[in-house]
Amino acid sequence: MADNLIHIINASLDRAALALILALALAALWLAPPASSAEGLKRCQVLLLSLIISAISTFLDLVLRSAALADVAPSEAWRFIPRVFGHSDYGFFWQLRVGVWLLMLATMLWFWRKRWSALPAWVLLIASLTTALLISVTGHAGEDGVWSLANLMNWLHIVSTSAWGGAVMLYAIVVLPALRDAASPEQTSVVSSRLSTLATGALVLVLLSGLFNSYRQLNDIGDLWSTEYGEVLLIKLVFVAVMMLIGALNRFHLVPQMKEWRHKQDIAWAVLPYRFLRLLRFDSVVYIAVLIAAVVLSTQLPPSHA
Repeated sequence: MADNLIHIINASLDRAALALILALALAALWLAPPASSAEGLKRCQVLLLSLIISAISTFLDLVLRSAALADVAPSEAWRFIPRVFGHSDYGFFWQLRVGVWLLMLATMLWFWRKRWSALPAWVLLIASLTTALLISVTGHAGEDGVWSLANLMNWLHIVSTSAWGGAVMLYAIVVLPALRDAASPEQTSVVSSRLSTLATGALVLVLLSGLFNSYRQLNDIGDLWSTEYGEVLLIKLVFVAVMMLIGALNRFHLVPQMKEWRHKQDIAWAVLPYRFLRLLRFDSVVYIAVLIAAVVLSTQLPPSHA
């Protein structure tokens, strides 16, 4: 039980770190490039923290997975790690992930010493997408191989949810506070509209890939309330629905208001960024709940596999 709880916490942190890394790449390429060197430095700090969390969680996952494969306690897993490296698909994919992590670290150093530019941002984006693929293939979806339809659809689900939630967290942590402090209504309106567009596109992919995964993992609709897997999936869907409601409020209420008032110098404009920021912070908390539910699902045996 304790090992399972550690796995859930560890994997949730790992997914949150991946979401932020992916969002940082998307922000540099399109969503909201850094408006100043100070903001670029802040993003480097967020990227470095995300990479540290990713490194710790990746190493801890190796220990936990080695213990599970050897059927021993995590404290006894160390002597089995070389065997996991040499005789398991998980060990091979883990080593690939370390290589990808080193590549992301190199891009962080580039951003730190140079500036946020397109080429390293593309490298960071591709490395993030590769990391998501390696996470997927070491779970239930990867049982039929890296390039199986099940694994690719699960990879798409991880990428779309990470892009959606990661962008929300990044905007709440860095982007909107910087624009609010700079009193830039025009730029705030533009980047808020881009976030809404990304969330809409990601939502379509989340729903399509999620429906495919549910069809594959459930025997019938009754599994939603008659199995533990289905109950956790329902909880996850509730949190996703909350994020959808927040996204709809942003897209159809706050973002149009900011477009309308961005040229007006009145109290109405001054209030809008604060409202948007508070909503995004709440949305970030809901996204963490979605991540936790997704990780718990990964620990459950799907009804179709029972």
